[in-house]
Amino acid sequence: MRKLLAISGFAIIAAYAVYGALLANNWAVEAASGIPLDETIVAMSAAGQGYSSRGGWVFACAGIILAISWLLVTLTPKFQLPGWVAAGLWGLIVALGAPTYFFTAFGNINSVGDTFEDWNAGAAFALEAPLYTASILAGVLLATMAAIGTWSAFSGTSRPLRPTGS
Repeated sequence: MRKLLAISGFAIIAAYAVYGALLANNWAVEAASGIPLDETIVAMSAAGQGYSSRGGWVFACAGIILAISWLLVTLTPKFQLPGWVAAGLWGLIVALGAPTYFFTAFGNINSVGDTFEDWNAGAAFALEAPLYTASILAGVLLATMAAIGTWSAFSGTSRPLRPTGS
């Protein structure tokens, strides 16, 4: 079961990274401008605005490296991470994905907004919503884990239960 969860967690982080890169470099830019990417880049260049795919590539590479690292740390017997620690690390990686994506994609989306007077921010956000939703849910997971841990620590239920008698 641990292997299945670890592989699923890896796949989610890696998919998040690749999806974010495609958004930052292509899909969100096209959706916001309403025209194909090559025409968008030409129009932005003519308006003195920049476009770079570097941020998306860095986002994808960093996400995949984090996914692989998390998978190795989760499955390597040498580390012996408890399940709640592995889940917490996974949640932290996914929760921090949205702010990282925002700063990665900001330059290209800002250039679209500065170039096209009638740009469609809503169309770009509709594509980005799954990333933000996943990060919010991961943040809720982290907050829940923190609340349970805090409650357990202060209520005295964090010690393992032992049978009474004999």
